[in-house]
Amino acid sequence: MFTSLFVSMVIYSAFVSSVLALIRRNEKKAQIRYGLSLFLIMVVGALAFGWFMYLFV
Repeated sequence: MFTSLFVSMVIYSAFVSSVLALIRRNEKKAQIRYGLSLFLIMVVGALAFGWFMYLFV
């Protein structure tokens, strides 16, 4: 669907982090903080892992 894997990863991360934030937290402020932190962890972690794999190519 998307030609860029990075865009696909960001959209997937946004969807998963928002669903998990809605499920795991009750308060609106806590949901936003939890969702943003999950989103950043997923995107930065995927970029770091991709960079690490690139070292061995």
